[in-house]
Amino acid sequence: ANVYIPKMVKQTDDANITPADYTVWLPSLPRRLSDEDHPKYEELLANHFRTVLSSAAKNPTEDPSVVQSVTLIHDYNGAIMKFTNKGTYLQELENTRALSKRASTSGREKVSARYTRKAVNLEQKIQRVEQTLRDQAKMTDESRAVVSAFVTFSHEHHKEKVLDEYRFARHPLFLLCQPERLRFQGTRINVKEACEPTDLYWQNLDFDPWKRRLRKALVLVLTFLVLVVCSFFVASLESLSDTQAGSMQEPIWVLVNTADSGISCINFCDWQLYGNAACDSEISADVVRIFDASGTTTLSISQLSDGSCAGSNWTVCNKNSDAVSNTTQAWLGIEFESAQAVKCMKLKQSEINSASYAKEMQPLACAEGVPPTTAAGLFAWDPHQSCQSMELVYPSSPTLSGKLSVVTDTSCATDPAEFIKYEVAVLAKQSSGDNALSDPTYTCFCKQQARSNMAGFMTPPWSSKEEELCSDWSMDMALTYAKLLGSVFAITILNELLLVLYKHFIAWERLTTVTEVAKSQLWKLFLAQFVNTGLLIFLVNAEIKDYPGILSIIQALSIGQGSYYDITGQWFTVLGTTLVITILIEVCTSTLMPILESTVIHRIKHRYYRKTKVTQDALNEAYMRPEWNLSLRLAQTLNVIFCVVMYSGGMPVLYFVGALYCLGAYWMDKWCLLKGSCRPPAYKQDVVRMAVVMLPLAAFLHTAVTGWAFGNQVLLPSEWSRLKPLAEQVFGITESEYDSVTEAYRMGVADGITLDWVKARFLDFAREAAWPQLLVFLASCIYYIVYYLWALVLKPFLSPFTFLVREWVLNQVKKWTAGRDLPIPDPDNKNMMCWTDAVEEMKTKGVVASYRLSKNPNYHAAYKALAHTANLVKRGSNPPTPATTNSSRWWGRSLGSGRQSTTSGSECDKDLRDTGRSTGSVTATDAPVV
Repeated sequence: ANVYIPKMVKQTDDANITPADYTVWLPSLPRRLSDEDHPKYEELLANHFRTVLSSAAKNPTEDPSVVQSVTLIHDYNGAIMKFTNKGTYLQELENTRALSKRASTSGREKVSARYTRKAVNLEQKIQRVEQTLRDQAKMTDESRAVVSAFVTFSHEHHKEKVLDEYRFARHPLFLLCQPERLRFQGTRINVKEACEPTDLYWQNLDFDPWKRRLRKALVLVLTFLVLVVCSFFVASLESLSDTQAGSMQEPIWVLVNTADSGISCINFCDWQLYGNAACDSEISADVVRIFDASGTTTLSISQLSDGSCAGSNWTVCNKNSDAVSNTTQAWLGIEFESAQAVKCMKLKQSEINSASYAKEMQPLACAEGVPPTTAAGLFAWDPHQSCQSMELVYPSSPTLSGKLSVVTDTSCATDPAEFIKYEVAVLAKQSSGDNALSDPTYTCFCKQQARSNMAGFMTPPWSSKEEELCSDWSMDMALTYAKLLGSVFAITILNELLLVLYKHFIAWERLTTVTEVAKSQLWKLFLAQFVNTGLLIFLVNAEIKDYPGILSIIQALSIGQGSYYDITGQWFTVLGTTLVITILIEVCTSTLMPILESTVIHRIKHRYYRKTKVTQDALNEAYMRPEWNLSLRLAQTLNVIFCVVMYSGGMPVLYFVGALYCLGAYWMDKWCLLKGSCRPPAYKQDVVRMAVVMLPLAAFLHTAVTGWAFGNQVLLPSEWSRLKPLAEQVFGITESEYDSVTEAYRMGVADGITLDWVKARFLDFAREAAWPQLLVFLASCIYYIVYYLWALVLKPFLSPFTFLVREWVLNQVKKWTAGRDLPIPDPDNKNMMCWTDAVEEMKTKGVVASYRLSKNPNYHAAYKALAHTANLVKRGSNPPTPATTNSSRWWGRSLGSGRQSTTSGSECDKDLRDTGRSTGSVTATDAPVV
């Protein structure tokens, strides 16, 4: 941002001639001079800069024609906006009268009468606007206050010399000590680089700067309120998409010893099942029976409720210790009188052999009547064939297993040899009754059957028995996809509505340049889109327990009321899909909409207007291609890049999505800008610079999310790295405190996102799997702390000293090289050409070469209204006419008035005067020039 962008700006500036190369902007002129001097404001200002250049310490300039024009910006009290509205009505009135005349000539009297009535309505609107301009018509430029001015010089090096003379005025402290020779009429003035003429918002140039600052503050508050409302809306949409995992509700639960448990016999002494994820609400339903793989059955639960493990226990061994498989693994089952939703369990194994205990087990949920009732049947029964598998659980010790979450295993076998049998799926659906769609066995069977041809399998009519069995699942999946796509499209539409809303907010701010408007739109649109697309889906599904007091309002937005306090495999399965689909749709809509608007919508507008637009102004408006919205495209691009970079560490497929977006966006935006859009205004580099400055924040978010995922010891177990002592100091937690916190979460004593949990998870950044993210994360934190400490605290106090240091360094460099002399202009260098030749070259390239309002194509309607009002003034019509000697001058220099130097000067300047191309000398006989 500080190297490449200035380099490209310099290359572009050297390759092109624009008015800003010769012009400076004076934002702080005295509003009024004495009664004698105020009418001569332009001449006095031009003479002031001639004096400044002639009295310069190095390379003084005595050329009286050094100042080519002075364009004063007068205070019209916001009337330019009214003139613009009036000009629009005038153009529409002219077109309506032409249509009425055409209809009358062709004998269509009814059509002509309709257009005549419309013309009468437009005339009434124009009269109402003219009534509001009555006071403005009474005033002349000589009586108006001056807001600011643009001063154009004959050569570019003259402008650079003036900026060099006023370089100390850039800081308020040095402005107080401004020499008398640099002051204008005794007033301290500031001189800045001028923007391009097409970058100006003329209707806002005379707005009070303090009122503008107040409006900016109010818009900032309104932006926050809009984000709160949008967050509530998006959170509601996320809740409709049903992204949280459901729980199984079955009467029979089985706990199976796995092949990787490390033991062939399990000694149970306490097995507790809970109905909530916190493991604090034990299931109290009556037990029908307890049974195991050996065929043993009992109605007593006493052997599974010995918390001390001092008495008898239940021992179950694998049927064949030589070859462990699903049919030989040991298991223990319990059947309740009614279906129960088990969400958590705790387990104690015998202390007789504490060194050897089952370190891996798998719960299963079975429907009523599925397990056999005889000993022989139980001995031959394989629970995996007819029960729904839960995720594996890992007891941490034989006596304290900790909280073991019972979560449905959403993975579904992809190997056809392991597919669920049709008979098992039928039995699962029958046993589930009305809750078949929540039965994982039934849903997994349908997923496996639809894997080869999902569209054909889900679309009715259903011909095969498998399709008929899964008809309810197919309809539910179609509804689920519809809800998901509906919520995603709703977010996309919401982003478009925010564009319209923020457009009105920013217009109310009354900013002075198109660049400022684009910057304001950029950060507001990006913030809203990124929150809606990338952050809310993460926050809504998070389980937050500790809220800072200042953030308690977010609880009302359903934020932090989810079921995930860590990034786990299930988090990627449930939320990752929604996030990827949302990003993909955002990629498609953001790149295709400009193309659609430039081709289809533009041509439809042509066909619609070709019979109702007949005047040149109306045709220009109808056939003008749409504007290429730079701020919107930058905001959309930043949104996609931030979402991709933020989550790509855990979902690498997003890298492909991001690369595809960059490739498509480059070529589509290039075509749309060059072929499908009107010529954009001359933006300054500030808009792109703001976007580039935001990009490091995406890397910071990437390191935070990726380090959090890579440090998860369930997903990627790893040892501590050498950075652990550093992490302990930075995050304020020791290894012993870390063990205490994580143990509490494993045992179910604590859950949800708390401050201690966040510290412990940040310490996981020091693991071998995540230490690179830790380094980048800490470097990013240091960068942003230093950056904002400088920008918000130190810069207001230290900037005068840094400015002096920079000036001293530049002074020393100049002394070493050849002093502070500015370069002598080279006549053969086109960047050193005089203003007259530059104007001719700009005209050949279609560049607006004047700071006058009349030369700005975006304000043609306002200029037309000014000319119309001036004619009324001349004729003595309404509005009232000012003095005859001033009647042409009050509109002749409105907002964009200027004077050309009449003193003989260089040959280049003499050619300008001889050809009559004056930049603003207005007499009573001149044509209207604004």
